[in-house]
Amino acid sequence: MKTRIISGVLYSFIIIAVLFVMNTPALPILLALICGIAVYEINHVAGVKLSLAIPSIIVGAYIPIEIRYNLLEKIHIPYFSAFAFYVIAMLILMVRRHSEIKFEQAAISVFASVAVPESLGCWIRMNDLQFSFKSFTQANAVYLILFTLFCCWFTDIFAYFTGVFFGKHKMTPIVSPKKTWEGAIGGVVLTAAMNVGLYFVFANKFFPDGKFLFWDWWAVIPISLVLSVISIFGDLSASVIKRNYGVKDYGKLIPGHGGIMDRFDSTLFVFPMMYGILSIIRTF
Repeated sequence: MKTRIISGVLYSFIIIAVLFVMNTPALPILLALICGIAVYEINHVAGVKLSLAIPSIIVGAYIPIEIRYNLLEKIHIPYFSAFAFYVIAMLILMVRRHSEIKFEQAAISVFASVAVPESLGCWIRMNDLQFSFKSFTQANAVYLILFTLFCCWFTDIFAYFTGVFFGKHKMTPIVSPKKTWEGAIGGVVLTAAMNVGLYFVFANKFFPDGKFLFWDWWAVIPISLVLSVISIFGDLSASVIKRNYGVKDYGKLIPGHGGIMDRFDSTLFVFPMMYGILSIIRTF
């Protein structure tokens, strides 16, 4: 438990430190590193051959860079065309080594290399809203990312402690034996309260006219509830994959936690959901 807490605190400090340099190359570089490792872990757990895993890792690490800098657009290569070429290349590798590589492996490899970085890439997209909206300041971006991260971090933390003290009814005994309905409800509700507090801290210190650009304080509650529920299902989905392949953790990179995927599993669901909510709000 001590190792888990220390690792969790260090991990949190690193992520929070990046919030202050999101407009520099530090953010896409960090996400490229995270995505590359996460894609490797998924390929490794699924037993994907190196001939497929290596290009999958490279693509997964490249996409955050592409999201920030649009390098393909600058050399007049449509994003979809590049993706189609990548898929064809992976299928050719499958055909050439058909005795060793099954379609399942090719599909997993391609899916992981696109889904993981595109999901985490929403962090970059949300931060870069400040370049589309003049009134969307760096403080707005920091608040938005923290809000999203809180829905991942505190849902898990509050659910754990609520479950320890009050948990009686198991949610998914086989997939995740320690999760309880009482813990899940406590995690969702307490995280919403935490996010309301976060809103007022930023509103009093950083927001013009004491209000966030996209919503008022009362909207924090339903949005937080939705994202916290999504966070729980993201965590459970990642657990199902581990159960399918008979492993406890995706890796051992973070002592007491496992691999990068063990820490970012819920984040992969919450960031695109938050970006989707923002996109809907912006249309009104």
